[in-house]
Amino acid sequence: MKPLITWLVLLLSGLTAYATPSEPVTKEDAIAAFREYRRGVKLITAIHSDLMQASWTATADKKLEITAQQKVDYQQARKHLQKSISLNPYFPDAYVFLANSYWELENDLQQTLTHYSKALEIDPDYDDVISARGQVLILLKRTADAEKDLQRLEALESDHASALREQIAELKTQRKQSRE
Repeated sequence: MKPLITWLVLLLSGLTAYATPSEPVTKEDAIAAFREYRRGVKLITAIHSDLMQASWTATADKKLEITAQQKVDYQQARKHLQKSISLNPYFPDAYVFLANSYWELENDLQQTLTHYSKALEIDPDYDDVISARGQVLILLKRTADAEKDLQRLEALESDHASALREQIAELKTQRKQSRE
């Protein structure tokens, strides 16, 4: 009975928990996890805001770069997200922000792919993440896997399907041209 009550409390609190009776997440852990998640997101949002403001004054010859402090903040945000996941491994958005941090900070597409996939294990219909993972798969030139994500987006009737379809077609065209 307690796992059911915990699940209901988490669901009603907006934490979309997917705890099962064999792997319960306590209310306290869920709350602590969400607080860690918010701390991480707050740091990342501040970095994005700084970069957005810098882009307004950027010129064609000035490349936007993440500062040393922003890298430290990103790493701190990542620690908060990892802590959040350790407390509640059933919250897909923590994996999404963690994936984004690997993509944005180090361009580590394998870690990005791993964390997007974990988010999709929890919520297979999360079309924003299916689309993002599809983009990573294209960058890794894994067309067949990207096409599976496209099929899923089409089955969900997602607005993201057309953009991914175009990216896959472009990759196929590039491959064809490189063979000629």
